[in-house]
Amino acid sequence: MTNGIESQFVAAPAVAAPAVVAPVRVTTSDADTATEARMLEFFRSALSFPSVSGNELDFVHFVADWARQQVFHVDLWQADEALLGVELAQFPRHLPLKDRPTLVLELPGDPNLPSILFNAHADVVSTDADSWTHDPWAGTLVDGRVYGRGACDDKGPLVSALWALLQVARQPGRRGSVLLELVPGEEDCVGLGTLTSVMRGWEADAVIVLEPTEQLPRCASRGGCRFEIEIIGRSVHGTVKWLGRDAIAGAGAAMAILAELEADLNRAGGDELFAGYPILRPITVDSIHGGQWQGMVCDRCVCAGYFEVLPGDDRHAWQRKFSSEVMSRLQMRGIAPEEVRVRFVEDYRGHRLEPSHRLCRCAAEAVAECEKTETFSWVGFNSGCEAGLRANRMQTPTLVWGPGSLAQAHAVDEYVVWEDVRRVADMFTRFINHWSSEQHHV
Repeated sequence: MTNGIESQFVAAPAVAAPAVVAPVRVTTSDADTATEARMLEFFRSALSFPSVSGNELDFVHFVADWARQQVFHVDLWQADEALLGVELAQFPRHLPLKDRPTLVLELPGDPNLPSILFNAHADVVSTDADSWTHDPWAGTLVDGRVYGRGACDDKGPLVSALWALLQVARQPGRRGSVLLELVPGEEDCVGLGTLTSVMRGWEADAVIVLEPTEQLPRCASRGGCRFEIEIIGRSVHGTVKWLGRDAIAGAGAAMAILAELEADLNRAGGDELFAGYPILRPITVDSIHGGQWQGMVCDRCVCAGYFEVLPGDDRHAWQRKFSSEVMSRLQMRGIAPEEVRVRFVEDYRGHRLEPSHRLCRCAAEAVAECEKTETFSWVGFNSGCEAGLRANRMQTPTLVWGPGSLAQAHAVDEYVVWEDVRRVADMFTRFINHWSSEQHHV
């Protein structure tokens, strides 16, 4: 995922708030207890791999080796960028795919029954271990929380799905195929990893994108883009700086303008699925680079980040508005158009599925059975993610779902509550049965 805080959601007035209930555990057998212990061990081992974007290889092979010892059919391959052809042009900014394999696990089923595909990304964001209370690569379990980089984004959700697949494999009866793909690169480039699986030929009747959604399914996600605003200055010696033009000062003006622009865009029309979030269209600067040498006025400074929009927004129209507003407002501050360059180096689509869709109904039934509540509010996932690619390219009905919260994703001392991982595994198991089993299929 890119940015956004799920836990800041305040239910829109038009949408009823979900009932707050205590989680209900089903009675477990000795086999269930043993499976839980094995999944916790697997999870902690998964967190020991520093699979920062570009370094997913060992982690993906670890999952593939584990899967071969289970009941899955395993397809592990290295995508060749040359074979992606013109498709690769959609992703001008990305880390090379070399040594970043894609993995698909399959529980084959009846082709006449609906299939389901779970999508997880193998990469995590980097971190400074010195700032953590717990080792980010140790999978430390303390008071029911599992700490580690990627604990909720995205290895905790991955474990919930794998756990559900193991439970489904033990169940009698006919069902559709159940698949899970583990793709490279979502954190560095949304969509490219999923494209490698699409081009391999993997598809399903529905998709669950695994992300931290506070245990409840989400039927929409944001689209967005990555922007770069480059300010061109004129370098001179610092003692005669009045003869130069400071690009860092210009970048500071751009930062102020982006804050103004975000506030203005927050007043534009919205989507009821996102109406309760404090910010409708977030603009997040995550890096600033400038300067060549000490004692010099900076001649070039770039601030970059993400601009995320609503699933129904025309992304390219909003990008044009973004560019024109930044350029005109900088000009009002004395920075000429020829001293500014605005470009977009990543672009991804959001998605939206109507809550009345059968996929949503099956998910809601699974939640109700596990949580002992009749209904909950459908809202959007407050971030971009892999959901948009298949939902738009192949019109595959898609939900975003998993344990954990965006409030913990990418954070120092990132964690997920282990009980939530288990709860969501139970929800996924029931959901698969509702969606793809012969008993429930209509």
